Amino acid sequence: MLVLVVGLGSGATGAAIGVRVARPAPPKATATPASVDSAARIRRAVDRDLASVVTIVADLPPTTGPGGIEATTNLGSGVVVGASGIIVTNYHVIAGASAISVVLSSGERRPAALLADDSPFNDLAVLRAAGGGWRPAPMGDSDALQLGDPVVVISSGLVTYDNQVKTGVVSAVHLGFPRPGQILEEMIQTDASVNHGDSGGALLNLDGELVGLVTTVVRSTPTGQTVEGVALAHSTKTLRPVIEAVSATGVNPRPRLGIERLGTQHQPVDPAKPPAGFRGSAGALITAVGQGSPALAAGIAPGDVVTAVNGQPVSEDAPFVNLLGPALGGDVRLTVVRAGRERQVVVTPRPIAVVPPGR
Repeated sequence: MLVLVVGLGSGATGAAIGVRVARPAPPKATATPASVDSAARIRRAVDRDLASVVTIVADLPPTTGPGGIEATTNLGSGVVVGASGIIVTNYHVIAGASAISVVLSSGERRPAALLADDSPFNDLAVLRAAGGGWRPAPMGDSDALQLGDPVVVISSGLVTYDNQVKTGVVSAVHLGFPRPGQILEEMIQTDASVNHGDSGGALLNLDGELVGLVTTVVRSTPTGQTVEGVALAHSTKTLRPVIEAVSATGVNPRPRLGIERLGTQHQPVDPAKPPAGFRGSAGALITAVGQGSPALAAGIAPGDVVTAVNGQPVSEDAPFVNLLGPALGGDVRLTVVRAGRERQVVVTPRPIAVVPPGR
């Protein structure tokens, strides 16, 4: 760790020998034309898109707890991107929901349906809500962002459904951010004050254009050191093709295998507790296989360990999800270990329709 200490040499010396050093009064702060222009652009961007951000309410199935049957609700943010009520949010906000609704900035609450998602490749869900009067946020070019560019975050409020505004600058672009079992790709890093509940909020440039979808805030390093001012957003570069396809057809055209969902269909092999008969050091342990999926048709079963995709080994630096994404354009050859025996399994991916909440 590099620590830079900056001090005033003359002031420090004067204090040490008891001499009072006269210093001129600091000049009165005045707004420069640049700061006035920036503030005005921020206000215009907020005015343009404040009503485009909604609160997402995801009701989860009841669970049995110490106090009996308990209901749980996830709250997040979403951005209207289509005049017909097309709204984007993070998949983790609505994952497992039995019912979804959105609360407009006016306080009106409307039911919403999940059209499609792009998890785990992007933490994205596309919803459609009923009614009219939507105000879509214009889509911008995230590739035009440069380090130091001012950005605005609009998201649902912490206490009420009133939208809140945060500002910051672009800290990094085209960022690959690792987390267990996946590397988030093409992320935008900003130092805007992002918190829980902001997931799915709008990251805007000063023209009021949507350049990213707020996804996560980083609180600590993998070794446990505290981190401040690190928030990540999916770039519109990666999200736009999916959003446009789902808006036009109602489905995500991305092919799937039925074992790609991290946490529910597979998990990274724990070297400290490897599956029975597995002697490798890395792989994706299959925990569930989608009903009627290509993986099920190819004979993949829970307990299998995928160790390579098209010959590329699964590792911490190349997780199963990241290897699988680019391979889905054609048949996928998986190296699979079952009960200590390795075999090659060819799976033909295809789009899989989303199961609507409540069904």
